Amino acid sequence: MNNKVWGIILAAGFSRRMGTAKLLLPFKGKSILLHVIEQSLHSNLSGITVVVNPEVPDLITQASVPGIDKLILNEKAVQGMSTSIKSGLVSVPADTSAVVFLLGDMPLITYREINRVIQDYLTQDESPLIVQSSYKNLNGHPVLFNRRLFSELYQVCGDEGARSVIKKYKHHIYYSRMGTNMAFDIDTKIDYQKLLREEVC
Repeated sequence: MNNKVWGIILAAGFSRRMGTAKLLLPFKGKSILLHVIEQSLHSNLSGITVVVNPEVPDLITQASVPGIDKLILNEKAVQGMSTSIKSGLVSVPADTSAVVFLLGDMPLITYREINRVIQDYLTQDESPLIVQSSYKNLNGHPVLFNRRLFSELYQVCGDEGARSVIKKYKHHIYYSRMGTNMAFDIDTKIDYQKLLREEVC
């Protein structure tokens, strides 16, 4: 089996609930997005694409770091996360076996979780269609999709992300048991304050 697993960081949202560009907010001395990028770079991903919103120029700067293979400006970001998924998939090399989607607003996910998902995909006798992280029975990110589902991911619409594909193939998911609390995403100012409390713990 081809063991090339590509990472796609989705970072083209509009931060409507936050009211400011949340991925640029500081956490432990660097932006939220940069945390996600650095952990991805430390992982076993074969390559990394970052999809950003061109209406936020500073995001382009943050994502332009050594080691990032492809930087995609999603001109259709206003139409929802599905457009970022499709934009990211277009950038994936033809010999890629699977992709791991990472959210740019989840800075507490580490390379360990990413590597666990990759390892679980590569070590099964039959390659799973989906490998999803599971944190004490709560399912979350990162999520890996086998290449066989790429055509279905190209059909997702609006801001649903890949939820419809996960639901459709719920009986074909391998769950990576993380054994830790689930990392949360940063959508609101309350979430951000919670993140900052993590910083001092």
